[in-house]
Amino acid sequence: MVLQIVQYALLGIFALVVVLAIVATIRGAIKRKKEPKPVKANPVEIKGDVRYTPNDDIKDENGENKISYVKEDIILQPRKMVIVGKKSQIKPGKYTVLSAYENEAEFNIRIGNFVKSYQHGQEIVLAEGDEICPTSTTIILR
Repeated sequence: MVLQIVQYALLGIFALVVVLAIVATIRGAIKRKKEPKPVKANPVEIKGDVRYTPNDDIKDENGENKISYVKEDIILQPRKMVIVGKKSQIKPGKYTVLSAYENEAEFNIRIGNFVKSYQHGQEIVLAEGDEICPTSTTIILR
């Protein structure tokens, strides 16, 4: 009888510890939850004829697309093919694709032989010899 009481007491203490651990985990998760950080394009650097993108906000505080144009941006017109190359306007490297219009969050781009849908602020990597052409709207490569 005494043994059963001790077992039930230990089981109760174990259950209490588990419940407290779950409560502490939930509280910690709630405290760590923060406001989403603004989405930014990466800083531009040219190393060995490879271009990297500049740092600038691409979303405003409400999460809406923010259209901004900086000096290093490349504007691509619809249905005009550009070949990526070290001597071309577009150098091989990592780019952030931006819509040229605030109300367009999604657009189509042909890279090589494939047309794919991209989101405002999505990153792409272009290699030497790739052909890029926006199919639906004007875009900005940053």
